[in-house]
Amino acid sequence: MPHATQAAPKCSRSRRRGEVLERALYEATLAELAEVGYGGLTMEGIAARAHTGKAALYRRWGSKHDLVHAALVFALPPVPEPRAGRSARDSLLTVFTAHRDVLAGKTLFPSLDTIHQLLHEPEMRIIFADAVVGPRLQLVESILQNAIAAGELDPATVTPLTARVGPALINHHFMLTGEPPNKRDLAVVVDTVIPPRATTRASAN
Repeated sequence: MPHATQAAPKCSRSRRRGEVLERALYEATLAELAEVGYGGLTMEGIAARAHTGKAALYRRWGSKHDLVHAALVFALPPVPEPRAGRSARDSLLTVFTAHRDVLAGKTLFPSLDTIHQLLHEPEMRIIFADAVVGPRLQLVESILQNAIAAGELDPATVTPLTARVGPALINHHFMLTGEPPNKRDLAVVVDTVIPPRATTRASAN
C-alpha cells in the first residue's frame, strides 16, 4: 500500500495542464506548420512535437483546421487600440509599427513564407481574412474616420481600399528588400495614407 500511494505523485509531477499545455500545443502547431506546411500538418505530428497524446488535442479542437485557427490567434499580438488624445497619424503609425514587427519576426506569428503557403489553402485563407486581416483593417478604417472628423484627412480622398494601402506598402517593402521598413519608411507610409494637410496654403487663401 505505501508503494501505491507514492506512485501517484510521480505520474502527475510532469503533467502539463491548462494554459501551459495549450501554449505548448500552439507552439508545436506553429513549428510544424513552418516545417511541413499546412498540407503536411497532422494532429499526430503536432502531438509528437508537443510530447503529448492526440487526446489532448482532440479534447480542445475537432480538426487541424480549428487548431491552426486558434494557434494563429494565439500568436498574433493584440491589436493596438488608439489612445485618447493621440492624433490619427500617430495612431496609424502605432498600428503600422505593430504590423512591421510581425513581419520582422519579433512575435510568434508565422513567417511570410508560411503565410503564403496558408493562403493557397481555401479554408485557411478564410480564417486568415477573418481572424488576422479583418480586425486590423477595421481598426485602420476607424482611425481614418477619426482623421476625417479631426480635419486631418479629406473625405474625398478616402476610398474602400484606403485602409489597405498601408499594410500593402509594408508587405511590398518587405518582399522587395527582404527587410522590414524602418521608422522613416513607416512615416512615409503614414504620409501616403493620411497626406499632410497644406495648412499654410489654406491659411494664405
